[in-house]
Amino acid sequence: MATRRKRATRAPRPSARAVRNPWLDVGADGKSLHIGHFLTFIVIRLANALKANVTRRYLADFRLSVPEWRLLAMTVRFEPVRFSALVAKSGMDKGQASRTLQMLTRRGLVASRASARGSRRGSDAAAPVILTVTAKGQKLYRTVLPVAQRNQARLLRLMTRDERRILHGIVKKLFAATGHPDLLA
Repeated sequence: MATRRKRATRAPRPSARAVRNPWLDVGADGKSLHIGHFLTFIVIRLANALKANVTRRYLADFRLSVPEWRLLAMTVRFEPVRFSALVAKSGMDKGQASRTLQMLTRRGLVASRASARGSRRGSDAAAPVILTVTAKGQKLYRTVLPVAQRNQARLLRLMTRDERRILHGIVKKLFAATGHPDLLA
C-alpha cells in the first residue's frame, strides 16, 4: 500500500487590509522603513502596474505604446511645442522621447521642424525643434482619447469623491516638495 505524502500548506498571504501601515509611526530618521515601504518605490510600482494592466491593454488595440500615446497626447495639448518643453512636461527621458518622436514621425502622426526663431546667428547651437500633430495624428488621438478617458475614470471611481479630493491634495503636496509644483499638469 502506497503511503500518501502530506502536502505542505502555505500560510495564506495577508490581504491588503491586514498589512500594517508602516507609515503611521515614521521617525525623522526613517529607520523603521525598508525598501518596500519607501514611498518612491511604492509609487513607481503602482504606476508600472497601472500602465501594464490598464493603459497598455487599451493602447494595444490602437497599435500604440504608452510612450507614443503620452507624447502624442502631450503634443496635442501643447502644440505647437518645442521638443525640449515637451520632454520637460511629459517627464520622459530625453532619449526615450527622441526615439518615440522618431516613431511617431515615421508613422505620420507628428510633424517636426526646426524653428527659425530662437537660433542665434553665428551660434553652433541647433535651432529648437517644434512639434505639431498631423491630421492623421489628430484622428488617432480623437479615437483613443474617449477610451483613455473611460479607463482613467474607472480607476478614479474606485475611490470615493472625498478620497479623490484627498489624493489630489497629497499629489499636489508631493509635487511641491520636489520643487516642481507645476508638474501637476
